[in-house]
Amino acid sequence: MPDLDKQKLSLSFSRAAAHYDVIASFQQEVAARLAQLLPAMPAACVLDGGCGTGASSALLTQHWPDALLVACDLSPEMARQAHARQLTAVCGDLEQLPFNNARFDVAWSSLALQWCQPQLAYPELRRVLKSGGQLLFSTLTSGSLHELESTFGDIDRHRRVLPFASEQQVVGALHAAGFENVQCQAERWVTQHADFKTLLTSIRGIGANQTGGTRRTGMMGKTEWQAAQARYENLRDADGMLPLTYCLLFVSAERASVPG
Repeated sequence: MPDLDKQKLSLSFSRAAAHYDVIASFQQEVAARLAQLLPAMPAACVLDGGCGTGASSALLTQHWPDALLVACDLSPEMARQAHARQLTAVCGDLEQLPFNNARFDVAWSSLALQWCQPQLAYPELRRVLKSGGQLLFSTLTSGSLHELESTFGDIDRHRRVLPFASEQQVVGALHAAGFENVQCQAERWVTQHADFKTLLTSIRGIGANQTGGTRRTGMMGKTEWQAAQARYENLRDADGMLPLTYCLLFVSAERASVPG
C-alpha cells in the first residue's frame, strides 16, 4: 500500500489545479464510465471524495439534481477550483474525513483512492455513509503503468510507480471495513502518446508524481534519460504511438446495516 507524504501530495495537486482540466481527459473519461454505475436509489446528500477541480461533479448533479452535493479534496487549490464551480467544496483527507457520522446517502470517488491507505480510507467512507448507503469509486490496480516500471527498472532503483493494490486486496479491505454487496468491474485501458516527454507530462501534469518509498531527489542525468527514452521507444505500437496501460477497477459497495 502507498506510504505517501500527504503534504507533498497536496502541494503537487495544487500546482496542477490551474491547468488540470485541460490535460485530464483520461480522468474525465474514467469518471464518465463510473457514472454508468450510479444507482437508481434516491439521494438527499452525496459526497464527491477526491473531487479535484469538481469537473466530474456535474455527473452527480445530473443524476441527483435535488441532492446536496459536497465536494472534498486533499488539495486546498483543487477545493477552491471546485468552489469556483459553485460547488459546496471543502478541503479534507479521505483517510480522515471532516464530516459527521452517517451524513451521506452516496459516496463517490473517481481515481483518488489509490493515493490512500485502504485500512484508513474505507472505514472513513463507511463511517460517513448512512445505513444502506452506497459507495462507488474507480481506482488503479496492480499492473497499471507497467511500461514505466519496466523502463526505469534497470536504470536506477528509484520508484516511479505507486505499488497499486490488486483487485483481491481492494475487495478484502472493503469487507474488512464493513462493506457488503461489493461488486467490481476490472478494465484495462491503454492511452497513446506521441513521444516520451508527452507521456510523462500526462502523469506529472495532473499532480500524479508522488509514489511513496524511495524517490530520486535530483534531476535524472542526461545519459539515464536517454536510456529510458530509447527503451520506451521500443514499445511503439502499430500506429506509431507510445502506449501507457491503466488497470482500472470500478467498484460499488453498500454500507452494512450494523452498529458502528
